[in-house]
Amino acid sequence: MTCSDGGEFKLLIEAVADPLVVCDGQERIVHLTRAAERLLGWTAEELRGQPFTTLVPQRLHHVEGCPVLRYLLQRQPSQGGHPTLMPLQRHGGEELLLEVTTGHAGEGAHERIVLSLRRLPEAPSFTPEPFGKDVSLKLWHSGHVAATREFNVADRLYQLITDNAPLGIFHFDRTPVITLCNDYFARIIGSPKQLLIGLNLLTLRDERIKDCIRATLQGEHTCYEQSYASVTSTKVTPVRALFAPCRDEHGEVGGGVGIIEDVSEQLRAEEERATQAALVATLLRTAPIGMAFLDPQMRYVRINDMLASMNGQPVEEHIGRKPHEVLGRAGIRMEQVFQGVLDSGKPLEQLELSSQDIRMEGPLRHWAISLYPVHGQDGRLLGLGAVVEDVTERKQAEQERARLFREAQEAVRMRDDFLTIASHELKTPLTPLSLRLANLERRLEHGQPVDPSAVRHARHHLLRLTALINDLLDASHVQSGGLALHRQPIQLDSLAERVIHLAQGSHDGVHHIEFHPPPAPLQVLGDPYRLEQVISNLLENALQYSPDGGTIHVSLEPRGDLALLSVKDPGIGIPADQQQHLFERYFRARNVSTHSYGGLGLGLYICHDIVERHGGRIWVESDVGHGSTFHVALPTYPEAQAGVAPPSEHPAH
Repeated sequence: MTCSDGGEFKLLIEAVADPLVVCDGQERIVHLTRAAERLLGWTAEELRGQPFTTLVPQRLHHVEGCPVLRYLLQRQPSQGGHPTLMPLQRHGGEELLLEVTTGHAGEGAHERIVLSLRRLPEAPSFTPEPFGKDVSLKLWHSGHVAATREFNVADRLYQLITDNAPLGIFHFDRTPVITLCNDYFARIIGSPKQLLIGLNLLTLRDERIKDCIRATLQGEHTCYEQSYASVTSTKVTPVRALFAPCRDEHGEVGGGVGIIEDVSEQLRAEEERATQAALVATLLRTAPIGMAFLDPQMRYVRINDMLASMNGQPVEEHIGRKPHEVLGRAGIRMEQVFQGVLDSGKPLEQLELSSQDIRMEGPLRHWAISLYPVHGQDGRLLGLGAVVEDVTERKQAEQERARLFREAQEAVRMRDDFLTIASHELKTPLTPLSLRLANLERRLEHGQPVDPSAVRHARHHLLRLTALINDLLDASHVQSGGLALHRQPIQLDSLAERVIHLAQGSHDGVHHIEFHPPPAPLQVLGDPYRLEQVISNLLENALQYSPDGGTIHVSLEPRGDLALLSVKDPGIGIPADQQQHLFERYFRARNVSTHSYGGLGLGLYICHDIVERHGGRIWVESDVGHGSTFHVALPTYPEAQAGVAPPSEHPAH
């Protein structure tokens, strides 16, 4: 290509965003794009007319006897358009490793050579094409000492030692460029040797390493110990490096040698040891139990403050002494126990001793002692570990709990006996009274002059008293697990209708009970008497706690393999924080006055037990002032057969 119009050519070059360097046929620099100016640190004005070798390290001005720029052009066909890896010098002499792609057009005075530059982010990657790697490596290695001197026997022996040394070893010249390194060094750094050979050490980011290199070139021995971040990879390695100057036969420093060691494992081991030591110290210092370590001669090596306090002596009075020297005759008994563990080599755990057992003076104390023989990795006995817990308060608490348990058992027995006797004694005169009142009611029906309301009220109160007594008896049976169940198939909707009919007839007209039956009969396997008791109790509560009257809604519906019974009232409701206690014995919600609402707080407690023993569940939904809805879910009959126990053999009700 020829270009007669230099302005047009410049505009064309400036339109390219990549860093470009343009040279003429005399290998003089004609132009730099702004991106190239930023990359190389030169301005176009400073370089215009300068030879291209201004940007090339001295050692690479000629390659294989050919100027480097012509060498790149000659190798261009074999590169197949791929870049070549080579260093260029920034303003100030710093070498910058770049990927360089070369092209040219025109001839003679109109020839233009264009170099496209690309900076590598970290690790350069050589082109995989057959000739690309060779060219890049030649440019990267050319001119170094190691590549120009013949090896003699001593050199080869030294190289053999270097290559097989268990440390990273590298040499650098005065440039200072790495001229030789072993594989171990390359593994530590995390970069291939091809990239490390020829690396200018003053291009590293770590200023401390550069200071060491400069001092070494001044004839000093230096040391570096830090975490090293590689410039050719992302690897960060904790290393310890020693640098020494290399002198020629005249005593002049011609370079240096570095010996580098990966100390990752050492640091990790040291950190682990420090952590373990800190953990042990913290454990000993803060443990709420006594801890000590004794040597094979039973002398205290370490002891924490807790155990020293138990022994009544400061920590320093224990170290290097035996138990009998610290505790007197009490220590003699302890040494006998310690010696038994040392002789057997087996741990002794939770040995309970008291101050009386070891004849220690002072108030009675109890301890739980565990002893463990401690061995080294070679199996050698190192000593004895002791863990001592003062269990005096626990012993006292156990004794107190045992006493309280005995008293509670006695109180329960006395209460149950009282309930049984009192219920029996109260129920005995009430049965003939009920018969007598029934007789009076029949006389009224035959026209005899008796006040019917008085009789009905008396019978109502009598039935109420009987129900309370029955609740007391049932509560006692529930508590002891003796509430009898006699299961049989039951049509639950018919049972509910019967209970509703009885409940509606026994109350005034202020309340109305509305039943919502299921679309088809629902059968359950249960005790008809006890399930009637549950439904009756829920209805009784709905009527009782709806003082302003209203409609009580009773619904029964299938829910999968369950029959769901719901009783909804418009009553006073139950506080949310009280609902979880509603099914406990004797519990009454705080918004219920004992003067306004009767009952012992046993009905729902009994219902809960009955429902659960039928394999079901009972729960409540309620808002204060907006009524309550009680739900009972029972397994339907075919499904209930698999999960419900066979009928109880307790006596009939």
